Amino acid sequence: MSFDLQQSQAGFIAALRNGDESAAQAVIAAARAAGVEPGTIYLKLLASGMITIGELWERNELSVAEEHLATEITERLIGQISPWFSERTPPNEHGRVVMGCVAGERHALGLRMLADLFRHQGWRVLYLGADVPHGDWVRLVVRFNADLVAISASAERHMPQTQELIRELRAANPQIEVLVGGACFDRDPELWRRIGATQYHPDPLTAVTLASARYATNAARQAEQSVLTSKQ
Repeated sequence: MSFDLQQSQAGFIAALRNGDESAAQAVIAAARAAGVEPGTIYLKLLASGMITIGELWERNELSVAEEHLATEITERLIGQISPWFSERTPPNEHGRVVMGCVAGERHALGLRMLADLFRHQGWRVLYLGADVPHGDWVRLVVRFNADLVAISASAERHMPQTQELIRELRAANPQIEVLVGGACFDRDPELWRRIGATQYHPDPLTAVTLASARYATNAARQAEQSVLTSKQ
């Protein structure tokens, strides 16, 4: 079955603008029937659609209520799509990732989709959601001996909290890998380095793939060091 991505994107955005959940579901169903991968549906339809909705709201072409309606529809669609990522999920090949939004950040849609992309690549995901206090972050990361932390922050005003959170995480575990994402990092490609993160990529799927490769490299290095230590 042929699939016109551009037409589907336009149809999905129109459905969100009109608050038509049935029409939005029909676009997703057509993409699924055409064999489109769940990750592509997330990124090219849901994420892309919500970016457009956000831009329309910023230009006062949508009201707050209309933006909230589009967000709620997308939230429910994520709930329907999420199980698809378990259909061909590989055995647990990677480590543990703790994911959440920095304190004060309430936009968690993108992070929720990213969690499924991590699960699909074999990670154990501990998803915390929006507005997570710093102390709770640190306690959970230590409790589960996390290999990676993924922090979402969309605005520059959240950077002091994000930087402080990274410092606290590093104090608890100097080897922890920290992936960051959000609109402010997309606008300033070097921001992630300045606040002390170790990983960032504007494309979510690439970010997950690179994180998985980095985990494999680190795990192999640690195994080699362990063997060398045992021989001493």
